[in-house]
Amino acid sequence: MVTTQHSGFSLELPRRAPKLSRSDASIILVGCRGAGKRTLGFIAAKHLGRRLLTEEQFFEQITGYSRASFLQQRGREAFERQMAVVLAGVISTNRTNCVIECGTALLSPETEDVIRRLADTNPVIYIQRDKLELQKLLGLPPSELERFLLNDQRHRNISNLEYFNVSDLGGEDHNASLPAVRSSLMSAARLVKARKDFTAFLDLILGQGLARSWTENPFSIDAVPLEYRAHSFVLHLRLSSLLSFKHDLSVLEASAEAVEFIVDTWPDNMLDIITEQVALIRRKLDLPIIFNVEEYPREERRRSQEECDVVDLQLLLHGLRLGVEYVSLDLKRNENIIYQVLTRRNRTRIIGHYTFRGFGLKLWDDPSYLDCYLKAQELGCHIVRILRFCMGDRPDESREAFIRSVRSLPDPKPPLVAYDFSVFGSSIPKLSANLNPVTHELLVNSPSEWVTGVNTGRGALRVAFRNGTLKALHFYTLGSKVHYSVTPSMQRAAFEHYMMAHTFDAKQCRTVDEVNRVFAEDDFGGASVAPPFKLDIMPHIAHLSSHATAIGAVNLVLPLRGETSSILDHANARNTGGVTRSLYGDNTDWSSIVNCLRRAISPRNSIQRTRTTALVIGAGGMARAAIYALTKLGCRNIFIYNRTRARADAVATHFNHFAAQHNLYLSGNGLGQSQHVPICHVLDSVNQPWPEGYQQPTMILSCIPADGADEAPTVDFRMPPQWLRSSTGGVVVELAYEPLITPLVKMIRRMRDEAATTATSTSTSNSNSGTPLAHTPNTHTSNGNNTNNNNNSLWVIVDGLEVVGEMAVEAFELMTGRKAPRNLMTRVCNETWERQSLPFQPQR
Repeated sequence: MVTTQHSGFSLELPRRAPKLSRSDASIILVGCRGAGKRTLGFIAAKHLGRRLLTEEQFFEQITGYSRASFLQQRGREAFERQMAVVLAGVISTNRTNCVIECGTALLSPETEDVIRRLADTNPVIYIQRDKLELQKLLGLPPSELERFLLNDQRHRNISNLEYFNVSDLGGEDHNASLPAVRSSLMSAARLVKARKDFTAFLDLILGQGLARSWTENPFSIDAVPLEYRAHSFVLHLRLSSLLSFKHDLSVLEASAEAVEFIVDTWPDNMLDIITEQVALIRRKLDLPIIFNVEEYPREERRRSQEECDVVDLQLLLHGLRLGVEYVSLDLKRNENIIYQVLTRRNRTRIIGHYTFRGFGLKLWDDPSYLDCYLKAQELGCHIVRILRFCMGDRPDESREAFIRSVRSLPDPKPPLVAYDFSVFGSSIPKLSANLNPVTHELLVNSPSEWVTGVNTGRGALRVAFRNGTLKALHFYTLGSKVHYSVTPSMQRAAFEHYMMAHTFDAKQCRTVDEVNRVFAEDDFGGASVAPPFKLDIMPHIAHLSSHATAIGAVNLVLPLRGETSSILDHANARNTGGVTRSLYGDNTDWSSIVNCLRRAISPRNSIQRTRTTALVIGAGGMARAAIYALTKLGCRNIFIYNRTRARADAVATHFNHFAAQHNLYLSGNGLGQSQHVPICHVLDSVNQPWPEGYQQPTMILSCIPADGADEAPTVDFRMPPQWLRSSTGGVVVELAYEPLITPLVKMIRRMRDEAATTATSTSTSNSNSGTPLAHTPNTHTSNGNNTNNNNNSLWVIVDGLEVVGEMAVEAFELMTGRKAPRNLMTRVCNETWERQSLPFQPQR
């Protein structure tokens, strides 16, 4: 550890920083009891398709004793020696494709040395958690908690990465105001956000995040690196501002494409505070992070150059330990700092940074600026950023000439960001319109705001539309019955949030020719496609996503206006007008269903590939999307029921063929028995019992139109009770939302209420009698057709409005290339439905 004195306290900083490891290297999780290592270990193992090895598991397998028994019989000293031997053996034979969870029992000199050596080749992640949550969880008195946390700090010195496990507060308190039918959020697994954060962290440190996003959707905002996006904005967040910020960070959502986290002050417990703040930014804003350390922190004493170099290096290395996407490296600093950061960056991308301040600075056409760029390129920086303080000269022509000279250099070369700044803000030319610095209205009046000031992202976009850099486009929802759609209101609210000049309308069309005329407009920006055109327009779309092809339907169309055939060119041509060169068709129905299911599935019903069973009602386009979503979640036992057996057979055949093409078949059925079976099966009648040999469904998706769309009659479907006997309940997804309260929703709601009333009555009766509940024998059967083992109170409902909201959020991001203001759009979705439908429909 490096120790430096600061304002009367000793600041300890770790020497270890991440090194580039193999993408299949085993991951080791360390940290104190209660930090959440086991849960995160399960998440990591499932996400990466690896084995999870726990401390208790491998100790007992090798020694034949539990840790407690061995400790009691042999004593502490023998236990620590044996643990070191066991750990070394496990690591030597499991260096790849595993997730290894290690607990506090490993904190002995011998075991610490084993892990310290492992950190030279493998990711060793120190898991942390809020100390107040730990105190509540473990029931420790304050004095003992401090000793506990001090001991936990030892993990920092044997690890090379850090992850702060933010608690998911999406429980009852947060959602208490939601209507009863919106129980998918109230009853959902509490680990959804933790799963999202940690899997993104793993993808980043293993170098597979970009590839995964590109494979899923090349037009998603995560598929295009920040430095290659057109007109991207970076929100400046200073540590000093965050420590005094009076709002929840979520109020800053959708303010930019990235966050530049600037360490500009030295609070007590600085490393822990920085670690937590980075985690909160990830959780609340879900944006890439640029980690920046100011050379001279404000409100701090002036430091000697030696102290400055030592502390700043360790802070930069700490940023690398946090697995941030980018680190801003001042190339005018000590060469040792530059070398250490560049050689220990792991997969973090480096922004080579220059700031030129003072009076009488040379203009941009001076050769010294090009020399700076070439130096950064030679060092291996991924981006070069040059800032020049101007005193009103605003040399735009010389700056644009400098940018053109860099563009003329042979490829490959790092992207350039070059702009002037002054006390009035930054000045960025059209030719260098990425990584523009912006702030937020709630931060503008902060006493810690940078004296040079920056624009807001909203204001910068408004200027871009006004000066013609970006064009106002028309977006649509197209279908035969879209008058009730809530999508236009959601999209308009998002446009207004960003101060975009776009419009969004619901347009009723009767023929494919009418739809194609909309696509041909010069100011066409994109469209959400509703029935009956999801299948009919496919022959008119030049490029289809893999998802649209697999499902056999399109629900989103984008114009391609790139100057070349490059997807990057097409992605960066969004928000510009002109002739549409071709069309791109995608399907986001499936991903919206996936997101809703992930929120609603309880831990008890987590998907197991060979055992979990799902039921899909219907055989139309949405049913196809639902089945595709289930395969993406890993479910391999899918049953289909439809009034017309032939249509259900056709859908089952389609996806069984898809499963064969993509090797999705499993050797095993719903009971884990070894045999080769297809993934889709068709049910004949609502009167038949649930098929023998398969578990009762824990995911039920109703994909039949409730409003008679496409001239089809309204289907008044009622779920057979013998298909609702899962002992652990499950999730019911109703994809219709006009009307929202369908017969199926009413049935599940009534079933839950009756079960809850019965449970309350039984509890009260037994309490009054003083008699304990009699033991109920286990009546579980493979198909759950015995009526004694179902628990109707455990069913969660996801209504159609929730799914539509997810679709609109994803559509906004694909059509505009901007982060959707999710909270705003969700609120507008609910308000629009209530305004349009509540007087005529039951309460939600």
